[in-house]
Amino acid sequence: MSRASAGSVFSYSARHRWAYVPTVLFLLVILGILVINPSLLGTDLEPGTRRNATLLAAALAIGFAAALLARWASPFRFSLGADALEVAPIIGSTRRVAYADFRDVTILPKTFMRSVPEVVLRVEKGRPVVIRTDITDYPQLERTLRRRLAAELQASWKEARDS
Repeated sequence: MSRASAGSVFSYSARHRWAYVPTVLFLLVILGILVINPSLLGTDLEPGTRRNATLLAAALAIGFAAALLARWASPFRFSLGADALEVAPIIGSTRRVAYADFRDVTILPKTFMRSVPEVVLRVEKGRPVVIRTDITDYPQLERTLRRRLAAELQASWKEARDS
């Protein structure tokens, strides 16, 4: 759990940060074997099968690497300041969003492709802020953040959560 004593700082677990790395590395190893020495996989590998397997391994490695980079570029650490929410990704710059700039809140339910519910805070200008509910100490984050928002937004958040 990452919660700084100096202020209210919340972040995701290391599992969230590194989830796709083993998959990307596995696919890169398979790709390397197919390119360098395909006889390790079998002696009677046809050229067409080898080419298709190489393309598939490369496409999957690139896709998972892109997903990993997208995850690292999405908000990872949230700091609740006196007048603004600071949202920091693993790679990229920190973004400050004034509490007065939040306009709407939506809670996206858990689905097959979304393992946990997500809170989407729409901002007057810019991209919305998305907070996954598996962040460490989420109930405390929600309570503290809701208190700093406008009254109608607090009610909207409570209504969305309770429905």
